[in-house]
Amino acid sequence: MAKEKIAISEVSHSKFTMLRCLVAMAHADGVVTDEERAYVSALSNRMPLTREQRATLERDLVHAQDVGDLFRHINDPNYRSQVLYFARLMAFKDGLLHPSEQEMLDRLHALATDGLDMEQIRADVARVVETKMAQHDIVLDQNRPKKGEHFIPWMQWLDEILLKLGIDLLKD
Repeated sequence: MAKEKIAISEVSHSKFTMLRCLVAMAHADGVVTDEERAYVSALSNRMPLTREQRATLERDLVHAQDVGDLFRHINDPNYRSQVLYFARLMAFKDGLLHPSEQEMLDRLHALATDGLDMEQIRADVARVVETKMAQHDIVLDQNRPKKGEHFIPWMQWLDEILLKLGIDLLKD
């Protein structure tokens, strides 16, 4: 039986570029600290990076890259959103959020949301909330005491009076 050679898949271009964005974030305040280097190292050591990719990261650690130029090369939407999360972690690695780091985080956020129709997103969310609330109200109404069905005979009467006073005991 011949042994098959198992190839380790390379890290996708989007994932690698996300990592490069984190290195750019480390440069934001002008100093790449030992904590930031350790963070990049910990992340990169978990990935099957090629020699070329590792060399690129090493160069990036020495020479800052433009986060905007890098971010535009992240095509996978999952990594576009993850870069914001990990960049925030990177910004706080040295224990402080420098104003230039906040500026870079703001820039990344703007890049990540560029082209999104926020009004449409808000309308979609409002529609979903309205539907869920209507479903919730239907369930509440089904649980309201009904005449002759509750084991305490005056419970429906009490519920009706409280509702007229603006008190709904079944609402959360």
